[in-house]
Formats: sequence, structure tokens, C-alpha cells
Amino acid sequence: MSSEVSAVYSEALFSLANEQGDTVLQETRSDLRQCAMLFSLNPDLERLLSLPTISVEERLQITEKIFGSDGLASRLLFLLVDHERVSYLGEIADDFDRKMLEYQNTADVTVTTAVSINPEQKEKLRKALEKKLNRTVRINERIDRSILGGVIVQYGDTRIDNSVRNRLDTLKERLS
Repeated sequence: MSSEVSAVYSEALFSLANEQGDTVLQETRSDLRQCAMLFSLNPDLERLLSLPTISVEERLQITEKIFGSDGLASRLLFLLVDHERVSYLGEIADDFDRKMLEYQNTADVTVTTAVSINPEQKEKLRKALEKKLNRTVRINERIDRSILGGVIVQYGDTRIDNSVRNRLDTLKERLS
């Protein structure tokens, strides 16, 4: 779940990138993801760019040396440093990704099974989900042996649990 702050920044960035076309949208998404990943792998970087003992001008210079000054993602980063909101970068990147998926009429669906599903089953499931959701579906497969069998499908806030573990738990509740 995103904060109001990250939602405002991601919406503004998405609108600006969208005005400049699909190429800029894709570049911005990629650059933003790379920045967010760099920050998540290097927590000291976020602390450095948030230090009150370093002037904003110096923090902006550090940001420019690391990320350059080209592209919308870099300009967003300058804005976040200037307004002391660097900690929101990960959320903004996640929000931007969600907006891109919506724009592309695509849904990310996580499918959890006890054993790996074969490509034929995966394709059949993908087609069924595309028909149900009326969107292009990207399946992220997860293996969790504790569900024993069946499948758990999750997209957005919706979770469909048709696992053996869930059915056994439901039966146990009914018998108690």
C-alpha cells in the first residue's frame, strides 16, 4: 500500500512521462526501478542523501554525480532530495509500476502451487485469467509445498485459495 506522498509523486511523474510518449514511459520506469534497487541495496545512500548536516546543494551534487541529470527519474530524485523525501523512492517506483500495468491493461498474477506447473497448464491458466480479468496476464509462479496441492491465485487485492491445505482447514473448522 502506498502513502499519499508517494501516490502524488508517482501520479505526477507518470503524467509527465506519458505526455512525452511510450518510449519515455518505458525509460522512466526502467530508470526509476534501477534507482529504487540501488537504494534498497545501499541503505547508507538514502541516509547520506537525507543527512541534515550536509547542505541541500551538496546532496544534490552527490545525487547528480551518482545518477546523472538526464531523464525524468533523475529529475524526480533531485526533487525528492530537495524536499527531504528520498525515503519514498521505493513506494513511488512501486506506484509507477502499478500505473504502467494499468496503462498497458496488464495484470500481475501470483500463482502458488505445491509443485511446479508445466507450461501447458500455465498457458491454460493464463488464458482463463485473461478471460476473467479482461486483461493481459503475467504469471509469477511460486512454489509452496505446505499447501499440499491445488492452487492459490492472487492479483491486486483478490486472493482465490483453492489449495488442499485451505480445504482441509475449512473441513476441520466445520467438524469442530
